[in-house]
Amino acid sequence: MEEDLKPFLFRRYNINQQRQTIFGHSLGGLFVLHTLFTKNHAFQNYIAGSPSIHWNKTRLSKEKKAFLKNDQQRSLSLLIAVGELEANHSTNMSENARQLAEELSKVPLLEVQFEELEEENHISVLPVLLNKAIKLGLKAK
Repeated sequence: MEEDLKPFLFRRYNINQQRQTIFGHSLGGLFVLHTLFTKNHAFQNYIAGSPSIHWNKTRLSKEKKAFLKNDQQRSLSLLIAVGELEANHSTNMSENARQLAEELSKVPLLEVQFEELEEENHISVLPVLLNKAIKLGLKAK
């Protein structure tokens, strides 16, 4: 992403490199968290929708611990969102996401939001969250 995709996009589009957002849902949400923990210089805003934390919780936990040991050098924002109807999912998706948001909310220079979107499930949360992501990405800082 850093070596190929972003330079390709920078050459073709006028992109504010100080206001970049990464968005992902489900396994893509897990990728957003992985990117935050391992390459947090790559974006300023991270949006993880219904992240599949359960999929590789051990590895993500190791990455999170390394991230927590490093001092943040700049302000970042993280939105973790799940659908209300995911609360009863067998993978504990909602609870995993809520716990992670609570833990990360203590990190200096990391603005963390957790949202449970009413009446949404794992699939229906996506269009609602995409709309929210566009608004957040366009919001002036």
